[in-house]
Amino acid sequence: MIDVKNIREDFPALFELKDGRPIIYCDSACMSLKPKPVIQALMDYYTKYTACAGRSPHMYSRETTKRYEDAREKTANFINAKNSSEVVWTKNTTEALNLGSMILKLDGSEIIITTSESHNSNIVKWMFLENAGKIKLKVLDAGKTGICSLDALTEAVNECTPGKFLVSLAQVSNVTAGIIDVPAIAKIIHEREGIFQLDAAQSFPHMPIDVQKLDVDLMGVSMHKACGPSCGFLWGKYHILEKLHPLILGGETVSDVKIPNTIKMLPPPAKFEAGLQNYAGVIGAGAAIDYLDSIGMENLHQHEIALSRVMLDGLQEFGDALSFLGPSKAEERAALAAINLKGVNPHEVAILLDDMYNIFLRSGYHCTHAFHHSLNLDQGTLRPSWYLYNTEEEVKTFIDALREIMDTLS
Repeated sequence: MIDVKNIREDFPALFELKDGRPIIYCDSACMSLKPKPVIQALMDYYTKYTACAGRSPHMYSRETTKRYEDAREKTANFINAKNSSEVVWTKNTTEALNLGSMILKLDGSEIIITTSESHNSNIVKWMFLENAGKIKLKVLDAGKTGICSLDALTEAVNECTPGKFLVSLAQVSNVTAGIIDVPAIAKIIHEREGIFQLDAAQSFPHMPIDVQKLDVDLMGVSMHKACGPSCGFLWGKYHILEKLHPLILGGETVSDVKIPNTIKMLPPPAKFEAGLQNYAGVIGAGAAIDYLDSIGMENLHQHEIALSRVMLDGLQEFGDALSFLGPSKAEERAALAAINLKGVNPHEVAILLDDMYNIFLRSGYHCTHAFHHSLNLDQGTLRPSWYLYNTEEEVKTFIDALREIMDTLS
């Protein structure tokens, strides 16, 4: 298990006071707090060697280039990629998934399969493309657990023409917290010669990720949920990246250009990283990878299971006053919960938790509007989400505060 007391010392934001009192931060599914090594990495870039990578011969540029590529290498090793050229820097998971869609021919013959609880980043793009006649979209029902049955997925895949479909799924739902069986799904998809794209925004920060064992083809990650700055990456099997078309073209993506119309593209990952990059963010991401690696992702995952167990036990004590989405066992879910408060507006509760108890969390649709509406949760849900710096005592404090608010409002 991890030493939470020592870990908390690494996160300055935890020690900020509101109205002279400490805060409880449980909104890490939206954005995690940042540890001192990450903050220092950002400070170093802006104060010691700020420059463009790969463009100039001077010392600052060489240092930026080295650290930028070091971060790519660290990330590749962290997820067990075959080489660092499989890691493409993006703004976030949203951009990564949109970039992954560029593997498609978009001639109207291809089928995209996703599930009903998908984040908007993994469904809105497909809706736009279907409306434009570019693809055909199948949205499989994931139910309240957020986990589509393997039988339903197999049936949908078998209806596709081999090699003419892509399946894009979240490993962990950001509302139901359900965890899918990625290797089993990959086997189903690959037997039919399909492409498997994984939304790892809510899994990468919380559990070990080995892309060789998962056997996905493309994977999007947001580092701002994993102790890092606001940036992300797309990982892809190299032969897939070679076929992928860039979303944005410009400087650093080409080896040569001649008028009237000669363009020589650079190989992956350079052909996807057009223009000035978020060098500080990427370098900070490398520091975040080092930090998480020093803790151990399995240790972190077990800590979150313990937090989730305390949360679920507490929520179940409310009886019919509330319900929560997703599996009922802590081992089968991430350490977050989308809570439906019977007859009570979740936004009002979130504001009261902030104003009265200094508990910071999220309310709303959590970028899953369609899923909430399908379950008649038209006011959204309340979502606490826990991370490596949270304690069981904080979870219990949240449960007690929620009970007091519910007693007052009901």
